[in-house]
Amino acid sequence: MSIKPLPEKSSNELTRMLQRLMRRQGVAVDHVPGSEGWMNFVLAVDQTIKEFSTNRKLLEQSVQATSLKLKQAYADLKAESSLRLTQAKLHQQELENLVEERTTELRNAQLRLEKINKQLEYDATHDDLTGLANRNQLMRELNGCVAKLDTDFRFSFFFIDFDRFKQINDKFGHLMGDKVLVQMAQHLSTLVSDTICFARLGGDEFVMLMASLDECEAFELAQKINQAFARPLRMSDVEIPVAASVGIVLADASYQSADEVVRDADIAMYRAKAMGNCYQLFDEEMRTQHLDKIELEGELTIAVREQQFRVAFEPIVDIHGSAIFSVESLVRWMHPEKGMISPNTFIPLAEELGLIIEIDRIVFKKTCQQFHQWREKGIISPNQKFNVNLSCAQLQRSDIIPFLLSTVDGLDIGPHDIVLEITESYLLADSGLVMKNLNEMNQLGFSIFVDDFGTGYSSLSYLAKYPIHGIKIDRSFVRDLEKSVESKELIRSIIAMADALKLKVVTEGVETVEQLQVMTELGCRYIQGFLFTRPMTSTQAQTFFVDSPYREWLNQTPVDHGGASI
Repeated sequence: MSIKPLPEKSSNELTRMLQRLMRRQGVAVDHVPGSEGWMNFVLAVDQTIKEFSTNRKLLEQSVQATSLKLKQAYADLKAESSLRLTQAKLHQQELENLVEERTTELRNAQLRLEKINKQLEYDATHDDLTGLANRNQLMRELNGCVAKLDTDFRFSFFFIDFDRFKQINDKFGHLMGDKVLVQMAQHLSTLVSDTICFARLGGDEFVMLMASLDECEAFELAQKINQAFARPLRMSDVEIPVAASVGIVLADASYQSADEVVRDADIAMYRAKAMGNCYQLFDEEMRTQHLDKIELEGELTIAVREQQFRVAFEPIVDIHGSAIFSVESLVRWMHPEKGMISPNTFIPLAEELGLIIEIDRIVFKKTCQQFHQWREKGIISPNQKFNVNLSCAQLQRSDIIPFLLSTVDGLDIGPHDIVLEITESYLLADSGLVMKNLNEMNQLGFSIFVDDFGTGYSSLSYLAKYPIHGIKIDRSFVRDLEKSVESKELIRSIIAMADALKLKVVTEGVETVEQLQVMTELGCRYIQGFLFTRPMTSTQAQTFFVDSPYREWLNQTPVDHGGASI
């Protein structure tokens, strides 16, 4: 673009205006350009303004583009933030749900654990069959009661045991046995309601821990327990006889531990059992006897090991033939310090300890050896038999037959020479092995007699069930024979029954001529008792066989041979 030069007048005015403007701005004006200089200046300014406009447009475009980018970036960032926020909320919700789920699971697990712990605690303190407290819980409660005995606190303790429970399991099975135990527990629980602890110790043993009772109150409760089981329990249309024995402790400050209380109640219970299913209050004499029993147990074990036993002999006389039918072997314990100990003392203990088998076998061996010697010397006749007792434990062993046969082998003695005596109650166990052994004994030629006949249960079915050859009437029937009409008639009935079954009958306990006369009148052929002799040593028996003093008594008693002929 071409610029026309200003007129001089206009140029001068312009110059003055610029100078004023510059002075207002505090700029010294020494020299004012000419019109050409101004023209160049204006051109330069114009060019600068154009460049500035161009740059401004570019800057505005750049700012606009940047603004758009920022807006887009902001929109993108906002959208992304919104998405992430949404995702964060979802994630948070998932975490909250997971936490809640885990919290619920933990709460349920804790509840299950608490339930398991409660069940474990219950199982640890209760009997799983009856639901009663068990030994652990009893001892905890009992120890707590004993700890309070140094104050005025007192308590009563009852130990209850039932007879013949093992026979119930053997005959009816353990399932029925468990049902019987449950019913026993239910019966006992109805008798008392304020026990501190009612527990089952195990098996058929139950205990009651109660607040203090006086002696009369304790006896009254014990009588209720005895009466509650006086009648058989009825289970599935089967009557099962049970009987309770009760031991009582009225605890005082002398007791220092729960074990002492249980021990003394147990001692009293066994005394009650020995007395015939009743109840007994513990006293110091029982403890002394218990300690004596423990001592005797150890001595009996030694006696078996050292074979301190001797055999005594008591004849069974055939009053029809005026001869000895058989000789019974009776065990005697010759204690090295205490002398002879009664079989009534050590035989029950031997059965309890399981030593009766060894004792039986010692006696059988000694008897066989003695009879072998007498036969060799011609002291006894070839037809004479000998009687030996077999315990229930022997009959339930599979090796009893081999033992019997191996013992007689080589001694000139056979099964036909031997009468095996078995207590009546043993035949009521209804054991398959007992039946098997008895049948095999019979087939081999052994005679089998039932000892103490009439003292067991009322059922006589075993006489037909088992191979029985004879019975021995218990001495208790003979004791009052002269005064009791009932005893006489009962013996008459027993002999008649035995005759009908073709069984031999031996009467035990005949001590007087009068008793012998009555038994002769009743038709009993075989007699055993102190009338003829008391149990003898082997030397005394040898003399007895030779001298035959029993014939003197038989000569005083007329014998009716028209009676029993077996």
